[in-house]
Amino acid sequence: MTNRNYSNVDISEPKFAINNYKKKIHITASEGNFLSKDEILLKDNVRFKSNDFSIETERVIFDRNKQTAKSETKSLFKSKNTTISSNGFNIYDNGNKIIFFGKSNIILK
Repeated sequence: MTNRNYSNVDISEPKFAINNYKKKIHITASEGNFLSKDEILLKDNVRFKSNDFSIETERVIFDRNKQTAKSETKSLFKSKNTTISSNGFNIYDNGNKIIFFGKSNIILK
């Protein structure tokens, strides 16, 4: 009997985007799993990047239909003059709004 590694990953290195009329937020991760037709669990090195900011975390549920993303893991938001570390976030309204969860630290430059 040979030793085989079976992966429970549906998508390797997934790439998605949240689009609205003002901007595009690119989303990348190391792996992803389909939770439903529209919901995808993104895992490991999850990155959100737009022209205005970036967010790094480890686990996100991304809804392709609603164009939302929610994380309940330690997250780091960076923009030109602001850094926010939090225990998660919710991106909604086509990427126009972000709510940070839990104990959050904000550094303004």
